[in-house]
Amino acid sequence: MENMINGYVESCELVKARIAELTSQRNTLKEQGDICAIGELDLDRRIKLLYCEYGEMQEVISCLAATMRRREKGADT
Repeated sequence: MENMINGYVESCELVKARIAELTSQRNTLKEQGDICAIGELDLDRRIKLLYCEYGEMQEVISCLAATMRRREKGADT
């Protein structure tokens, strides 16, 4: 289960990096006044979806960690 948690943590880092890339791209296009490109690339929606995915992964990590703690606590008794 620890491997699963580590996998989710890695995935969270990748998602955060992708959010940063897309946000940077969006900001650059906005500074250049290229609002059409932002719409064509659907950057706002993609960023929002990544934030949702990140939140869901955080929830999974919390559930897995709680399960591990319960198992460890049960094994100690």
